[in-house]
Amino acid sequence: MKKIIHWLDSNIEPILMNIAYVVMAVLVFEQVVLRFVFKTQIAWSSAVAIYMFIAVTWLGAAYNVRQRSHLNFGEVRSVLPYGAQFVCLILDAVLWVSLAGVVIYYAVDQIELLQMNFAFVPGTSDLMQWWFYLIMPFGWGLIVLRALQNLWQDIGHYRRREPFLLGSPSMVEKG
Repeated sequence: MKKIIHWLDSNIEPILMNIAYVVMAVLVFEQVVLRFVFKTQIAWSSAVAIYMFIAVTWLGAAYNVRQRSHLNFGEVRSVLPYGAQFVCLILDAVLWVSLAGVVIYYAVDQIELLQMNFAFVPGTSDLMQWWFYLIMPFGWGLIVLRALQNLWQDIGHYRRREPFLLGSPSMVEKG
């Protein structure tokens, strides 16, 4: 079980991003073919493609927080004293978690509103919009998880007086 959880922790964002991206690409391609070859269209597919793009966006943000490449000022931080680097890393976590709290709060409010109003995806009579909006609290929940994982790692580095990871692992290896 521990091995499965570790594998999911390492791969959840890329897997879900790729699924959403493939669905989005297939829907857009299908729409182009239907419009230009058959002179028709499926009303709901463009809306669902947009929802898939939103999913890719939030999952990509979580993935990049995990990789330490999202809104990272590694070049600036690398010239700061060790203690200031640690303060910046703590500030990162506090800001990510705070912003996520705001986004999740309002996203849940929006989801409840869509659910109470029985908002359907345009062009359908049984596909609820709120199902797609669930990606917002899920994606931002992943951002919180990744920010806290990074903070835990940073605290360990600080206690052992090891250098901090100030960029994505690929950037750190190159730099």
